[in-house]
Amino acid sequence: MNEHKEKNLMKRSLRTSMLTKVMIFLVTISFCVPATFVVAQSIKIDKHKDKGVACTSCHEKGSLNQRPPDTTCTGCHGSYAELAKKTAHLENPKAGIQNPHKSHIGEARCTVCHKNHAPSVLYCNQCHSPKFDMKVP
Repeated sequence: MNEHKEKNLMKRSLRTSMLTKVMIFLVTISFCVPATFVVAQSIKIDKHKDKGVACTSCHEKGSLNQRPPDTTCTGCHGSYAELAKKTAHLENPKAGIQNPHKSHIGEARCTVCHKNHAPSVLYCNQCHSPKFDMKVP
Protein backbone atom coordinates (compact mmCIF):
# COMPACT_ATOMS: atom_id res chain seq x y z
CA MET A 1 0.00 0.00 0.00
CA ASN A 2 2.82 2.41 0.80
CA GLU A 3 4.47 1.54 -2.52
CA HIS A 4 1.21 2.38 -4.35
CA LYS A 5 1.10 5.84 -2.72
CA GLU A 6 4.72 6.49 -3.73
CA LYS A 7 3.95 5.63 -7.38
CA ASN A 8 0.96 7.99 -7.40
CA LEU A 9 3.06 10.77 -5.90
CA MET A 10 5.73 10.24 -8.56
CA LYS A 11 3.12 10.35 -11.34
CA ARG A 12 1.71 13.60 -9.97
CA SER A 13 5.19 15.06 -9.63
CA LEU A 14 5.98 14.19 -13.27
CA ARG A 15 2.68 15.72 -14.45
CA THR A 16 3.35 18.88 -12.43
CA SER A 17 6.86 19.08 -13.84
CA MET A 18 5.58 18.68 -17.41
CA LEU A 19 2.87 21.30 -16.86
CA THR A 20 5.46 23.69 -15.47
CA LYS A 21 7.63 23.23 -18.56
CA VAL A 22 4.68 23.79 -20.88
CA MET A 23 3.66 26.94 -18.99
CA ILE A 24 7.22 28.32 -19.14
CA PHE A 25 7.32 27.61 -22.88
CA LEU A 26 3.97 29.36 -23.48
CA VAL A 27 4.99 32.40 -21.46
CA THR A 28 8.29 32.60 -23.36
CA ILE A 29 6.50 32.38 -26.72
CA SER A 30 4.00 35.07 -25.70
CA PHE A 31 6.86 37.54 -25.35
CA CYS A 32 8.04 36.80 -28.90
CA VAL A 33 4.69 37.17 -30.67
CA PRO A 34 4.20 40.91 -30.02
CA ALA A 35 7.73 41.63 -31.24
CA THR A 36 7.06 39.76 -34.48
CA PHE A 37 3.78 41.64 -34.92
CA VAL A 38 5.52 45.00 -34.38
CA VAL A 39 8.18 44.13 -36.97
CA ALA A 40 5.48 43.16 -39.51
CA GLN A 41 3.62 46.39 -38.81
CA SER A 42 6.68 48.59 -39.17
CA ILE A 43 7.38 47.11 -42.61
CA LYS A 44 3.90 48.19 -43.72
CA ILE A 45 4.38 51.71 -42.40
CA ASP A 46 7.79 51.94 -44.03
CA LYS A 47 6.39 51.45 -47.56
CA HIS A 48 5.71 55.16 -47.86
CA LYS A 49 8.70 56.16 -45.74
CA ASP A 50 11.06 54.17 -48.00
CA LYS A 51 9.81 56.24 -50.93
CA GLY A 52 10.57 59.47 -49.07
CA VAL A 53 6.96 60.20 -48.15
CA ALA A 54 6.84 61.82 -44.71
CA CYS A 55 3.90 61.32 -42.33
CA THR A 56 2.97 64.97 -42.80
CA SER A 57 2.70 64.41 -46.56
CA CYS A 58 -0.57 62.53 -45.92
CA HIS A 59 -1.51 63.67 -42.43
CA GLU A 60 -1.93 67.42 -42.27
CA LYS A 61 -0.12 69.20 -39.49
CA GLY A 62 -1.90 68.58 -36.20
CA SER A 63 -3.95 65.68 -37.58
CA LEU A 64 -1.56 62.75 -37.19
CA ASN A 65 -4.27 60.77 -35.38
CA GLN A 66 -6.87 61.26 -38.13
CA ARG A 67 -7.31 59.39 -41.41
CA PRO A 68 -6.27 61.45 -44.40
CA PRO A 69 -9.05 62.20 -46.90
CA ASP A 70 -9.24 60.03 -50.03
CA THR A 71 -8.07 62.99 -52.09
CA THR A 72 -4.70 62.57 -50.38
CA CYS A 73 -4.47 58.96 -51.60
CA THR A 74 -5.76 59.68 -55.10
CA GLY A 75 -3.40 62.63 -55.38
CA CYS A 76 -0.49 60.16 -55.59
CA HIS A 77 -2.09 56.87 -56.61
CA GLY A 78 -4.55 58.18 -59.19
CA SER A 79 -8.30 58.53 -59.40
CA TYR A 80 -10.69 55.64 -58.84
CA ALA A 81 -11.05 55.27 -62.63
CA GLU A 82 -7.26 55.15 -63.05
CA LEU A 83 -6.96 52.60 -60.24
CA ALA A 84 -9.67 50.48 -61.89
CA LYS A 85 -7.54 50.41 -65.07
CA LYS A 86 -4.40 49.50 -63.09
CA THR A 87 -6.18 46.63 -61.30
CA ALA A 88 -8.21 45.36 -64.28
CA HIS A 89 -5.94 42.29 -64.44
CA LEU A 90 -7.41 41.11 -61.12
CA GLU A 91 -10.84 40.67 -62.67
CA ASN A 92 -11.85 37.09 -63.38
CA PRO A 93 -15.57 36.80 -64.25
CA LYS A 94 -15.41 32.97 -64.51
CA ALA A 95 -14.19 32.81 -60.90
CA GLY A 96 -16.66 35.49 -59.85
CA ILE A 97 -13.89 37.94 -59.00
CA GLN A 98 -14.55 41.56 -59.77
CA ASN A 99 -12.02 44.36 -60.00
CA PRO A 100 -11.90 45.75 -56.45
CA HIS A 101 -11.70 49.33 -57.76
CA LYS A 102 -14.70 48.82 -60.03
CA SER A 103 -17.16 47.15 -57.70
CA HIS A 104 -20.88 47.29 -57.02
CA ILE A 105 -20.30 49.32 -53.84
CA GLY A 106 -18.93 52.24 -55.84
CA GLU A 107 -16.01 54.33 -54.72
CA ALA A 108 -15.39 53.15 -51.19
CA ARG A 109 -13.02 55.02 -48.91
CA CYS A 110 -9.45 53.95 -49.61
CA THR A 111 -8.94 53.06 -45.95
CA VAL A 112 -11.82 50.58 -46.00
CA CYS A 113 -9.29 48.11 -47.44
CA HIS A 114 -5.89 49.79 -47.31
CA LYS A 115 -4.40 50.26 -43.86
CA ASN A 116 -1.02 51.85 -43.44
CA HIS A 117 -0.70 51.33 -39.70
CA ALA A 118 -2.39 47.90 -39.55
CA PRO A 119 -2.79 44.88 -41.83
CA SER A 120 -4.88 45.67 -44.91
CA VAL A 121 -8.14 43.81 -45.43
CA LEU A 122 -10.28 42.78 -48.37
CA TYR A 123 -13.55 44.51 -47.55
CA CYS A 124 -15.41 42.34 -50.09
CA ASN A 125 -14.95 39.37 -47.74
CA GLN A 126 -17.16 41.05 -45.12
CA CYS A 127 -20.19 39.91 -47.12
CA HIS A 128 -19.06 37.50 -49.82
CA SER A 129 -18.76 33.80 -49.27
CA PRO A 130 -16.76 31.94 -50.35
CA LYS A 131 -14.07 34.45 -49.49
CA PHE A 132 -12.00 36.03 -52.24
CA ASP A 133 -8.31 35.20 -52.16
CA MET A 134 -6.82 38.54 -53.16
CA LYS A 135 -3.75 40.23 -51.69
CA VAL A 136 -4.45 43.79 -50.54
CA PRO A 137 -1.38 46.03 -50.32
